[in-house]
Amino acid sequence: MSKPAYLRTTGQVLTWWMGRLEANRAVSASYRRTLGSLLRRHVIPALGKVPLKKLTRSVVDDQLVWPMQQTLSPHTVHKALQGLQQSLALAARQERIEANPLAAVSWRDFWTGNLPPRAAALSALDVPRLLPEMCATLRSDPVAGMLALMMLAHGTRIGETTLARWQHISLAERVWIIPAQNTKTNQELVVPLTPQVCALLTRYRELQHPARRASPWVFAMAGGEQLSTTQASALFRSMSKRQWKSHDLRKLARTVWAELGIDYLVGELMLNHRMGKLASTYIKTGVDKARREGLEAWHAWLDERGFAEAHGLKSDETSVSENADAA
Repeated sequence: MSKPAYLRTTGQVLTWWMGRLEANRAVSASYRRTLGSLLRRHVIPALGKVPLKKLTRSVVDDQLVWPMQQTLSPHTVHKALQGLQQSLALAARQERIEANPLAAVSWRDFWTGNLPPRAAALSALDVPRLLPEMCATLRSDPVAGMLALMMLAHGTRIGETTLARWQHISLAERVWIIPAQNTKTNQELVVPLTPQVCALLTRYRELQHPARRASPWVFAMAGGEQLSTTQASALFRSMSKRQWKSHDLRKLARTVWAELGIDYLVGELMLNHRMGKLASTYIKTGVDKARREGLEAWHAWLDERGFAEAHGLKSDETSVSENADAA
């Protein structure tokens, strides 16, 4: 029996693994896009020509990790190294390479101490300035303004928000359903809609151009096509003047939820973080009601800082949680 045709260079392994990554629907499109970009832009140019037999800790440090640390955050460098290690580990398990040269290598070989948390670009003190800007954007560019307001109002991720279809939203039932295939955790998320958001969605449809209004996508381009994550990120760069990113809205929401006294587990479920058995138990004991009450408290807090300008409701029109359920 002839010997298998092993992959010989680091670049061959990475190219093979990237092909699998791009076709892997078990991970989010955002993850595939981010990691693929890191490998193409940094890892392959640095290590692609290195034979696997010469791929050592010192080579990885000298040609990849250390140069990247000069201009990029430790989190970004860490993710690039993870991609390299994952590709080698899978290739070794499938016997596509003779051995994994980095099997005993870890991030600790290149970085001492803990990875610092990413600094939050927005705080609660920014909200009174932020909301009027979003309201102004809603009038001038409804798609951009609504995208920002929806993400702030619910703490949703940019990818799962841009994939929203009008068929996922029911103003009568006051819910927005994010299908499992659209979420990072592959778990369906049912987002309660407060009176403020229902009014905002109605206003948004009225502000839209007819071509976009007829689109099945909530966030549609001029011709009715879906707004991509890349295009959405560009909108945020323009809105924020590169001072903050879409994910900072999610962090901001989570921070204020804690300050408002929203239960930790409820907050995690509102963000659709992956949870264990404890969450399953909690879900059976009324988490839907707790999640709705949490969003109502959050939106009332936002109203005091400018959210009311976006949806146009008066204070006596926003507290319908119990009245509507009884009607």
